[in-house]
Amino acid sequence: MSDPLSSRTQAEYSKMLRGIFGEYLKDNMRTSVPGHVLSFDPATQMAEVQIGLMLEDRLGSQQPRRPIIHVPVQFWGAAGGTLECRVASNTEGVLFFSQECIDSWVDQGGVAVKSEPRRFSINDAYFIPGVRSIPGAITDFSNDGIRLRSNDGSAYFWIHDNKTLEMDGVSLNVKCAANFEQPANFERAVTTMTTITNQGVSIGLEHTHGGVMPGSGTSGVVTP
Repeated sequence: MSDPLSSRTQAEYSKMLRGIFGEYLKDNMRTSVPGHVLSFDPATQMAEVQIGLMLEDRLGSQQPRRPIIHVPVQFWGAAGGTLECRVASNTEGVLFFSQECIDSWVDQGGVAVKSEPRRFSINDAYFIPGVRSIPGAITDFSNDGIRLRSNDGSAYFWIHDNKTLEMDGVSLNVKCAANFEQPANFERAVTTMTTITNQGVSIGLEHTHGGVMPGSGTSGVVTP
């Protein structure tokens, strides 16, 4: 004869297991969470980061989590170069938690021996800046092409969707030779402290004109 309570017992047992594993995963399994920077060390690119969500205990009360220290901060880059951007307090982003201890890797790089057997620990976080809350949203955002800009938008390099290029700022200092393969239009005066040449001929302050008689007069206007 079958046990009339067996189905109920099995359901209760399954519910109990779900509750146990659910509580375990809630306390021990971490994937990602938003947060913001409290402090940043430019020399090591490590930050102290505050998780952006409260911790709720089993009684329902909530309190801020403790800050996470010695957190690597991601900057876009590879072997060809790096995009370097200032990180300040309250910079928003996302914390990801490694499935294994990263302490030795952070200190040594390469393929490091694990210093601890812990997994998905709050101490093994790395921070990717740029994911923002609504209050932290980018002001005057232009959904057009690619723009590298200051936070207030007053200085930028912009590649529009229509392939035109645009830039603005306080000043532009070019420290290398510049070659223009197409005509360039300047809406304002161009000044230089060095010699300007055209096809190897100086047209700067020290240039001279041939076929002019010596005297106190001046030559005529430039011939187009």
